[in-house]
Amino acid sequence: MASSIFEYYPDIEKLMSWYRTQEKKLNIADTNLHIHTPYSFSAFDNISQAIRFAHEQGVIVLGISDFNTTKGYDEFTKECKNTKIFPAYGMETIALSTEDQKNGIRWNDPSNPGRIYFCGKAFKYPLLINDNTKNTLSRIADALETQVQQMIIKLNEHLKKVLPEIQLDYSYIRDTLTTGTVRERHLAKALQLAITQKFSDTNDISKALAKIYGKESQVDIANSVKLQDELRSNLLKAGKVAFVEESPSAYLSMNEAKSVMLDMGGIPCYPVLADGTKGELTEAEKDPEALCDMLISKGIYCAEFIPTRNDFEIFKKYISVFKSKDIAITVGTEHNTPLMEPMSPKCKGGIDFGDLKEIFWKGACLISAHQYLTSKGLAGFVDALGNRTDMAKERLESIGEAVIAYYLSMD
Repeated sequence: MASSIFEYYPDIEKLMSWYRTQEKKLNIADTNLHIHTPYSFSAFDNISQAIRFAHEQGVIVLGISDFNTTKGYDEFTKECKNTKIFPAYGMETIALSTEDQKNGIRWNDPSNPGRIYFCGKAFKYPLLINDNTKNTLSRIADALETQVQQMIIKLNEHLKKVLPEIQLDYSYIRDTLTTGTVRERHLAKALQLAITQKFSDTNDISKALAKIYGKESQVDIANSVKLQDELRSNLLKAGKVAFVEESPSAYLSMNEAKSVMLDMGGIPCYPVLADGTKGELTEAEKDPEALCDMLISKGIYCAEFIPTRNDFEIFKKYISVFKSKDIAITVGTEHNTPLMEPMSPKCKGGIDFGDLKEIFWKGACLISAHQYLTSKGLAGFVDALGNRTDMAKERLESIGEAVIAYYLSMD
């Protein structure tokens, strides 16, 4: 069994005493609390590459947040240790509010009313998961596997009619393009690879795409990222020839999602879209103050942003409101598309955070403190039921800074 990164840490008072004696304190540094790895879908070829890039770009706290799985934790921990990056453990899932779906209320998915991306931060490691959570994750995995297999069947039926020399195989995709979880994006990648390997000439590729789409391709076919996105949009999205609706069993209610994250020892966390990928604010998020109040009423005291999709002025406004409500705030990059973006989070257009960086540093410190405290059997930012503990955020942030410093000092 894997060992805790805190196995040789002193108790809290000795840790804080040790940090006070250190001449050199940690400076505010880049943190990235949300990346996906090949254990779900990722821009990275492997976890080692992700951590190497993070290290090269000055990130010192890195958070793994794959969809519905924690299978990458052992490898992630080992590689973080080798590179002197503090590992933060999390996971992402999708919740569903059937009422909001009925009423057309969108949260952080701009295309699907009622669908809510939901995260957990600061899980215990090694994990001790109860049977209910294991069964929940297994149920989701089975539903998603069934969906993607049905999509392959529909896609192959379409290809037989328009381009019969190409067919996709589920087992091959699983074994060569993933570490075990096949998702919609893997199908787009597999099809892009099959087409470009079958047809070496650019004109032949263009003709093949025209047959598949029933119209001309609109992207630079030499750009694999753009081509994969186009294949996905034209074939796999809602209303397209190979689309298959996800089963209701693939979704959790927000309360179920929250319970899963708490069972793993973590902090339930809401990923804020803000102006997001389509440049518009959704119904649930258009008023940041109302959004904060709603999250707090649901027992969610942590939020994260993926700022590369946010206009800086809008981002700054949301951060200000969330900070005023005493919500813990983290930032990440996701990297759950084929596009390889920088590991150090920035706003849209590569705009730096400036003074806001301290807020995200403190958020990462708080996450680190929660992981440390729960590993010692103590309450952290929230308790096992999700209630906010009486420990001040400032105290947690101080503990977390010492936790990170001690980790970086170990041989």
